Amino acid sequence: MLKTKRKFRRFDLPLGVKFKPTYGAKDYFTGVSTNLSSQGLGLTADDFKFIMYEYLELLIGLPGGEGPVSLFGDILWKKQNGKKCSAGIKFRMKDKGMQENTLKQIFSYTNIPVQDMYSNDTDYIIHKDTQKILFKPLRLPDKLGFIKQYNEDRSKCKITFRLLRETAKNSQTVTIVGDFNNWEISKSPMTRLQNGDFVITLDLDCGRSYRFRYFLDSHHWENDLYADRFVKNDHGSKDSVVVV
Repeated sequence: MLKTKRKFRRFDLPLGVKFKPTYGAKDYFTGVSTNLSSQGLGLTADDFKFIMYEYLELLIGLPGGEGPVSLFGDILWKKQNGKKCSAGIKFRMKDKGMQENTLKQIFSYTNIPVQDMYSNDTDYIIHKDTQKILFKPLRLPDKLGFIKQYNEDRSKCKITFRLLRETAKNSQTVTIVGDFNNWEISKSPMTRLQNGDFVITLDLDCGRSYRFRYFLDSHHWENDLYADRFVKNDHGSKDSVVVV
């Protein structure tokens, strides 16, 4: 059934989905898609707690036993109902062409024309004569800062830091350097994701703030665009600050 209440079209398409966070998880979890569009999908799963803005790898099974095909995306909303958890996933892949081809492969089983897939989608333009899909310039995501997960007594906080690919650019290595590791530049290397982002999760004591920066390719410093605040340092620049 076609849904048109939003600015982009969604289609009811229940498909089996295996998924896992792209960092910190080795095994895949199992869920079902509730709807699908050119921008993302709705996903439900039992006995799993989604984390806001977490980046997921999605293996989507195709009808008739074909597939699976692979997509990646961020969790933009979540809802818990007993053991069942639902989430909205926005696709975000470095290779837009690969994302488009994968979606075409999924939608081909439903005979949905390309015009219906993308005509109301703000991330794509369809050439009026050739019907070729054109991509708009890549935009910085609306909300992709670090993720804070407090333990029950709020004495510790597990924080996932993420340097976006738009800032990392073509960097091969990134380390996070700050108060929490005595500013040792090689102590906390970050993991490079398939989409070009760099991530790391640290356990920090609560009730204080930490200065930090990112060190790219052992010669270039960057701040976190989504830091809680920024403060001047002794070198004439500024440090990012995370408050826990």
